[in-house]
Amino acid sequence: MKSIAIRTLCLLLLVLMLALSLVACRDTDEDLPENMQYATVEGAYYRLFAPIDWNLMTEMGISGAYASAQNRAIIFAHEYDNADALDAKAYAEHYMATEIAAAYPDEGLTFATSDTVLDGKAAVMIEYSATRDLITYRTRELVCVVGDRAYVLTYAAQFDLFEGYLPVYDSVAASFLFKDEPYAPEKPVHTVDTDADAPAGMKLASNDDVAYRFYAPEGWVLDTALPTSSVYFSEDDRSNVNVTVYMPEVDRMSAEEYWALCEAEYARAMDDYTLVSTTATTLDTRPANTYIYTATVDGTAFRFAQTVASYRGMVYTVTYTALPEVFDTHYSDYETMLAAFDFRGN
Repeated sequence: MKSIAIRTLCLLLLVLMLALSLVACRDTDEDLPENMQYATVEGAYYRLFAPIDWNLMTEMGISGAYASAQNRAIIFAHEYDNADALDAKAYAEHYMATEIAAAYPDEGLTFATSDTVLDGKAAVMIEYSATRDLITYRTRELVCVVGDRAYVLTYAAQFDLFEGYLPVYDSVAASFLFKDEPYAPEKPVHTVDTDADAPAGMKLASNDDVAYRFYAPEGWVLDTALPTSSVYFSEDDRSNVNVTVYMPEVDRMSAEEYWALCEAEYARAMDDYTLVSTTATTLDTRPANTYIYTATVDGTAFRFAQTVASYRGMVYTVTYTALPEVFDTHYSDYETMLAAFDFRGN
């Protein structure tokens, strides 16, 4: 089972750092509450709704939404295997509490549970707070078991914003529905572009709702648990490459200007941050720079390669992350992914 707490923090931090440009797909039927929109991925056996002024994450394969890139609040639902047939309380205690405690071993964790319901079914509410990089976050999760699946509805926000958005989460939880039929939106999201022919030995690793095509070697694994185009090498070697998109608040932002923002954040948030090299390159003919740097995250040393390019007012970043001892092993694959990267409007 993947670390639930780390996944929650990664999603929250991604929303904070990247103002993702999303187009909402809004369906209408009798289930849709007033002033809400579907925040549910295709195929889900539940219905998650979010306020119409929140930003959807469904086009990245995540049932969820966030308030804004500036306001640190995110709500999302996820489904997990429950092979041991545990009830909600046992699942929360056996998996959730253990994962959360492991993710925040020495960082001021406070933790509490209570009984509740989700769509009329018995559920357990977990609430915890912890400090990372001098910022304290609060998280509330509802855990509900249906059949052999466990469902977790998560709300996470910066501590000082948590109470302000809590009524939103309460309304989202109150409107949450379990369904016997999988969700089928009127306009499919997170679908593959059938016209995107992959280069020999590679496969498409992005959906048809983004402005680029990202290809990865056939042996790499698509990571559908992250709200980005992302792949990793194997279960034993989690070296990964992902694509992120940033929408600047200014009309135009160069790769160098964006990197300056990133570097300042990395130096603040990561231990032992060191820039190793900067190399001018291209990303599908667009001027780009590749920045290689090292840093320590949660006590583990990593080596990164981050290629940054600007395209039609947006900044695109292709990042390779690996342990130092295997960084060179997969770097040629990273270069192959960069060479195959395609801006669809070029």
